[in-house]
Amino acid sequence: MRLIGLLCLLAVVVPGQLIGKAAYYGPEWMVREAEFIAVVTITTVQTDAAKGGSWTYSESATATVERMIKGKLPTNVTLHGAENFICAQVRYKPGRHLVFLRRDGNLLTGVNWHLGHRPINGDQVEWFTAAQRSLFELSFQPLGKVITSIEEQIRRSGAAKPPISSSS
Repeated sequence: MRLIGLLCLLAVVVPGQLIGKAAYYGPEWMVREAEFIAVVTITTVQTDAAKGGSWTYSESATATVERMIKGKLPTNVTLHGAENFICAQVRYKPGRHLVFLRRDGNLLTGVNWHLGHRPINGDQVEWFTAAQRSLFELSFQPLGKVITSIEEQIRRSGAAKPPISSSS
């Protein structure tokens, strides 16, 4: 009986779904869990319903891959965001971004909610602070240095993912 009470405190059951809090992870987890890591330029963002394996998305972003860091993507890709999970969503914006991606069914989606797509301003990327007292403490740092750190982690782990064959 205590277990049932505890479960009721942790989550609310709504017909057909379980609502809870989003879990956020640090940069090492993002690098490890992402199938693809790339620098992209998002050119357009539009309302567009699409069903993945886990979530339903209400936004798509057209992007051009500038540089691949992990995995292999075609030059032009469609990213999906605005998940039907109210606690956390990826909301894409036009411009350059460092993105951490995975497949949800046949769709390309973000890893680690909004933390998985980091805006780039010139040669600086918004990235986790060195102290990492909080996952939400971010500052603009040299893009080259951040990419080198990510590449070193990938080399250490020997992580390689298969290429994706389509632009969706």
